[in-house]
Amino acid sequence: MLIKIILIFFLFALTGNLCAQEIPKDKIVLNFTQYKDKCEDIDLLKHLKKERKEGVQFNLCGKAIFLHPTNVQVDTISNTNLEEYTFATIENIETLVHKWREKVRPMLQKKYGKLFPQTENKNNMFETYLTEKLSDDYTAMYRVYWLNQEIQR
Repeated sequence: MLIKIILIFFLFALTGNLCAQEIPKDKIVLNFTQYKDKCEDIDLLKHLKKERKEGVQFNLCGKAIFLHPTNVQVDTISNTNLEEYTFATIENIETLVHKWREKVRPMLQKKYGKLFPQTENKNNMFETYLTEKLSDDYTAMYRVYWLNQEIQR
């Protein structure tokens, strides 16, 4: 019985260490305004940006849903500074996921050996931002989390 308890404790400790790893995230920026302007789904149009008690929910016309938490500040940037950012699209996310996995593979193999933990959680892979055009001069930049995935802050 004691051996079972020790074994269970060891497995929980090992699982905690796998989740607590510090693997670098890639920064991606998505243009919410572009998805909002091109959305043709009439049912979704009124739900693309919605206030919730947890924060602001953004829906990229049914392609992905994000949450900007209430306790995270919104940055306002000049539209002239937008050219400093490389924008991703939902359509090329799988390519970015593949590149991230290839980049972190050596770190994971060094830490865990050939059998290293895999993640499907984009919140573990990316520090994600959405931009929304406020005017001809300014754009809001929101730090967001992918919904329907574990959110680790």
